[in-house]
Amino acid sequence: MVTDEQIVNELRALGLSAGQVVFVHSSLSSLGHVPGGAETVVDAFLEVLGSTGTLVVPTFTFAHGRADAPIFDLQQDQSEMGAITEALRTRPGVQRSCHLLHSVAALGAQAETIAAVHGPSAWAADGPFWQLYELDARIVLLGVPYLRCTWFHVIEQLVQVRYRGWIEKRAWLRKADGAIEPLPTWMYRGNSDFVGNDFNKLGARLEEAGHVQVGAVGNAVTRSFAVRAALALGVALYRQDPLLFVKTTADYHPLGAGVVSGELYKEKVVVDPEQVYHS
Repeated sequence: MVTDEQIVNELRALGLSAGQVVFVHSSLSSLGHVPGGAETVVDAFLEVLGSTGTLVVPTFTFAHGRADAPIFDLQQDQSEMGAITEALRTRPGVQRSCHLLHSVAALGAQAETIAAVHGPSAWAADGPFWQLYELDARIVLLGVPYLRCTWFHVIEQLVQVRYRGWIEKRAWLRKADGAIEPLPTWMYRGNSDFVGNDFNKLGARLEEAGHVQVGAVGNAVTRSFAVRAALALGVALYRQDPLLFVKTTADYHPLGAGVVSGELYKEKVVVDPEQVYHS
């Protein structure tokens, strides 16, 4: 059993503290059995960050990408990024950005600054992902590999990788009062010959350079690092290798700590696969 107090202590051991802005990708089941589930985990993060900190999670809605002229409902559309993200999305006072596919939810001192503006591209300088850079945020991968670190797409767009291109999608936004208005959306999609990302490669280089704190929160192997360090190293390494972010081998780049288990896109990084919690 993983308690709230244990989660708080282990997050602090990973370098998290009051006043920080923290962006979390997560797998609740990786932690093991947590009484209170996702709500307990959210409470623990908020306790660590305090009243001056801000917790941010992805609340992506991929289903809209498969629909014609979809409507993004800012208040009602559930997050497709796991139980912890949905638990934060529904908290009183949370702010959510307006993007068809790649919205974020934020709670805390900088929430409005982060979520107030979200331009047509998810990863550009006029949206929340770049605000994480401006605010010197930390990324936490809670029981998931670097493969799931969507912030690395910011670097891809910044350097204009050759294997992605722009696609415009007609979409709509339903506001809190029920009114519907156009929602300009540009997607930075992989070209037809794109084989997929392997963000573990950049993650491994970040660890080699000493930028990542690695530990465990319950059974979840957890990594914490600064957005600014990831951007600086990512751009520098891309200049040397334009395929830095691309899957170039049969298997994804191995991680230095933790056991990877689970099917593709639902991978977990854990201390012991037998301790993954199944409700």
